[in-house]
Amino acid sequence: MEQAALIVPVVWLAVLSPGADFAMVSRNSCLYGRQAGFAVSTGIALACWFHVAYAIVGIALIERTIPHAFGLIRILGAAYLIVMGVSMVLRRPAAEPEAAGPAAAFSARGVVTGLLTNGLNPKTSIFVISIYSQALGPDAALQQQVAWGLFISLSHLAWFALVSSYLSKPGVRDFVLRRQSLFNRVIGLILMLFGTMLLAVNQPGGLP
Repeated sequence: MEQAALIVPVVWLAVLSPGADFAMVSRNSCLYGRQAGFAVSTGIALACWFHVAYAIVGIALIERTIPHAFGLIRILGAAYLIVMGVSMVLRRPAAEPEAAGPAAAFSARGVVTGLLTNGLNPKTSIFVISIYSQALGPDAALQQQVAWGLFISLSHLAWFALVSSYLSKPGVRDFVLRRQSLFNRVIGLILMLFGTMLLAVNQPGGLP
């Protein structure tokens, strides 16, 4: 119970804090509907297992096997966010609809978007590593580590499913779809900012 009292609030604070995941779910939900938002949310939840897996295997072991592995992941994540941000800023809406258009279906492309956004997200990486190294410790049973991994994954899925449900409401979608260009630019600039900050962190003498 003491462990749960520590881990549960930390997990939910991390899940609820704004970031690239939230930006991507918001965009897909508003522009393409609830199922599209659910697809991205599912990809994010699945990507959590990537972070959990290397936390369980052991950070030191991975660093010995693949030197600078986590630095490379951070750089790839930063580059991905910048590329996505630039593409959104430059993207032009197909049309300015009178009302919310037909919603898109749940798609593999949306799942892949979620996988890449979270899988390459250093924020999630640092958060999961902290949970497993500090709150759980190296002596925790494998079943316990997997159970907390499931909790982290389902927490992401539950939160972003709620976000998708709200932001895909007809009134919200109609408001956003009438302003597609502005919405794409704002989300794109946010992603570019996240990516640029991550690159700065990875440079010698960069941000702390």
